[in-house]
Amino acid sequence: MYTHFSNYISDNQLLNPSDKILLTVSGGIDSMVMLHLFQQSVYSFAIAHCNFQLRGEEADLDEQFIKQYADRFHISIYINHFDTKGYAETNKISIQMAARELRYTWFEELAETYNYQRIATAHHLDDAIETFFVNMLRKTGLKGLQGINADSGKIIRPLLFTTRKDIESYAVANNIAFREDKSNKNDYYTRNYIRLHIIPLFRKLQDNFEESMHGTMHILRQQHEVYADHIESVKAQIMKPYQDGYAIDLKKLKTLAHVETYLFECLFPFGINAAQIDDILEAIDNEPGRIFTSKSHRILKDRNFILIRPLSSDESPEIKIDYNFKDNCMHCASLAFELVNDRSRVTYKDANQNVAYIDASKLTFPLYIRKWKYGDIFYPFGMKGKKKLSDYFTDLKLSLFEKEKINILCNSNGDIVWIIGKRSDNRYKITARTNKILKITQY
Repeated sequence: MYTHFSNYISDNQLLNPSDKILLTVSGGIDSMVMLHLFQQSVYSFAIAHCNFQLRGEEADLDEQFIKQYADRFHISIYINHFDTKGYAETNKISIQMAARELRYTWFEELAETYNYQRIATAHHLDDAIETFFVNMLRKTGLKGLQGINADSGKIIRPLLFTTRKDIESYAVANNIAFREDKSNKNDYYTRNYIRLHIIPLFRKLQDNFEESMHGTMHILRQQHEVYADHIESVKAQIMKPYQDGYAIDLKKLKTLAHVETYLFECLFPFGINAAQIDDILEAIDNEPGRIFTSKSHRILKDRNFILIRPLSSDESPEIKIDYNFKDNCMHCASLAFELVNDRSRVTYKDANQNVAYIDASKLTFPLYIRKWKYGDIFYPFGMKGKKKLSDYFTDLKLSLFEKEKINILCNSNGDIVWIIGKRSDNRYKITARTNKILKITQY
């Protein structure tokens, strides 16, 4: 097996001779065989072991077993204990997903901190086949039906060339000790059910089932590369950067055959799943303004576009501005305040909305910059009477995301002085009686 192992690494260019590798070792038969193979190699490596604290004493015995093995062979080892249940509850995800997120985040941190170029996991061909069936149930499309890739960034899977049966034979032949995870026999979990009940049925139908599946996944991987190239060319036509996110042109999208496929490929990288696509498609025709949320982004069906924007981690804080006019110019929070002595410099014909001229004598400091909120009113410059900001934004045909980005400058009494970058308040306009003019510029 070592020759096949070495050739697989070489053929797939998984490692360079100088690479340092972090081996993820649970203590089970797969990872212990991987560890044994690396011990015969020329590569520099260390062990990373996770104790998810889910199996009581069994998990502690796994940890003890790995630590003793590492000590015996003088291998560097990193061990971490995770509150997996707590993490799952906090993030409202399954235990399996929590364990996955915790371990891979930690592996990446270790690699970054201690300069490991690669992270090796012990996935083999049987795991890839199980993943094929799991992803088929999840409606992941061609990408999911490729199984598992041997090379995924920092992560490599150098045992994908072999099967569980061959791994077991190698362990027996080389007297390799390992720990048995009894939870692998619990068919409550989808992956275990597929392994224990579904795949054996296919093996009965076809003697060379693993070889056939390996060939099928290889073909699907090649087909996906062709498909992905086409998708990227179409995405470039219908999807453009917009503010701090992206905008999908609905007019162009609707001209395409199989709209749902293109929409899925556009939105999947932002955490939108296949189940949400049907709802988004319905909203395109019937529900403008509806928002869909993934773990990382918000998707808004606007008038002519689908807008994609990262979730804001928190609200922008209110900013206090003090200015005593002793200095002719001051900068604060992307605003420049300048006293204007020459009235001829003041012009309202200038189309630059990033500049406002204010009667400074009507201001009482400190001023405040804050986000607008529903119920806010102002007196639009050049108009009589007041107007709700929400109505004003509707007149401008601003999307929800555009509205969320707008800040307002307020007097100390709470009155709106300027909708920054849009329109100033008529109560603070320059008049014939104005003797002190403040120019405010957004930059």
